[in-house]
Formats: sequence, structure tokens, C-alpha cells
Amino acid sequence: MGNNYLRDIGDRLEEAKRIDEKFTRLHNRFLAVAMDYKCYINDKLGDAEIFKYRDNVIFRLQSARFHFNLLLQFQDIIETNLKKISPIENRIEFHTYQTQAAEEIYSLFDSMVYHICSIFDYLFSLINFIHGKSELNNPKWNLFKHDKNIKKNMYCSSQMIESLEKIDSAFVYPLIKHRSHLIHTEHSVGNIHFSYENNKVRFLVTDTLKGHFPDFTKENGNIPTTLAFAAKWLIDKSFKSITEVLFETKDDMIRNKKVEIPPFFIWEDNTVKEPSMYYWGNRQHI
Repeated sequence: MGNNYLRDIGDRLEEAKRIDEKFTRLHNRFLAVAMDYKCYINDKLGDAEIFKYRDNVIFRLQSARFHFNLLLQFQDIIETNLKKISPIENRIEFHTYQTQAAEEIYSLFDSMVYHICSIFDYLFSLINFIHGKSELNNPKWNLFKHDKNIKKNMYCSSQMIESLEKIDSAFVYPLIKHRSHLIHTEHSVGNIHFSYENNKVRFLVTDTLKGHFPDFTKENGNIPTTLAFAAKWLIDKSFKSITEVLFETKDDMIRNKKVEIPPFFIWEDNTVKEPSMYYWGNRQHI
């Protein structure tokens, strides 16, 4: 966290470790989905199809993390370069470089947004595959709220619609809206916070992003916030939303099971549980 007038990310090594742990838990939960699919839906099919969707999601999420790391590294490079330019003696050069650097670093953030948006189309592909009623060639996330699905449940079960709507309104719809604005309306470049005392440069989150993500301001208040912190926030919210989708998928497979006698194990505490229980972990532990 930054100081009392600028909200920024904390220790970078700690942030990297925390994200790595989230990836490990996410891998385990996709494994749990594959196990539950064989347990409840189709005990004849292998894991390859489920893992294909997992690999697509992980690829995009890792790409978002890669751009997050690039953003931090480029921020350091900008600081180093600006230290070499006097804002008084070389004012034009200083401001020209600032402008160019800002456009480049905000483009890295935009790339993060594009990668993360793709994740939710992949997740709906997974949902649609497991539902198995009318498999789509080109599934899109927002198809869950189309009339054909609401009236006939062609693409996912009726029980999932309300849960997906909550996930959508909290994060996915604002994300897609922001991406659409960047692609179809205008690019978005924010302000720069430059400290002449220690030559620290911080790029600030744009008003456009805050306008598209009401929860961002609700959670972080009106303190000026860095682009790096917003990037971390997006990644955290992505993990949370993906995890929610996977757990909702789990619940839906149990509700609509097709395997008459699913396999279960007796655990150490003499309780009967599904084989995937260990891999799911605590739902609240993202």
C-alpha cells in the first residue's frame, strides 16, 4: 500500500508470491472440475476436454500477469530515464518523454484488459460443454442471458443464470464495457504523479476506468490510485470471478448429475466425500 495520499502496490516480491499461490489453487480447482465431471456427468470421457479450457484460461491469466510485470519494469525504466533529464533545463525533452512513456505504459494496461476479457468466453465454453444440451461452436460469455437460454436453457442450466448474473454485474460486464470503450470509442491515458524529492514516477488510474468499475472506487475510496495498483486489482478480481464460476459449475454438476452412482471416498474423519474435495479447498480462499 502507498502513503496517505497515493495508493500503490506493496512489496513486489510478496505480490508475486501471492499471485503464484493463486495460480496453484486455480490449477487445483480446474483439476477438481475434471474429477467432478467424470464423477457426476460422464464417467466415460477423459480429462482432455476440460483441461483444454483450463489451459486457455491459464494462458490468458498468465499473459495478464506478464503485462503487469512489464508495466512495473517499464515504470522503473521511466524513472531512471527521467532522472537523466532536467525538467528545468530540458523542459521540452522532459515533457515529450513523459507523454510518450505514458502512452506506452497505458497501452500495456489495455493489453491486460484484452487478455482478461477473453477468459470469460473460455469459461462459458466450459459451462456450455458440461451442460451438454446444445454445444456452441463459438461460445460467448453473455450468451447465458440471451432469450434462447433463459427460455429453453440451451447453453447452460437455469439454476446457473442468477449466479452468473451476479458475477457478470460485479466484474465481467464492467470489464467488457471498458474494453469496448477502449476499442471503439477512445484510448484512455491518465495523469502522472512525479515526485521531485525522490524522482519517483507513478501513473494514475484513469477516470474512465473508475467510471466503468464502480466497485473500484467503492473499495478504494477517492485516494489517488496508481495504474499498477489498478492492474493488481484487476488480476485479483479475475481470480475471484474465475473461482466463483468454477464453484458454481461444481454446484450445477451436483444438481444435474447424470451418473447414477458417483464414486465417493471415506476420508480420515470417516465421512463420505467426493474425490475432488481436497482439490477444491475453501471457496473463500481465492
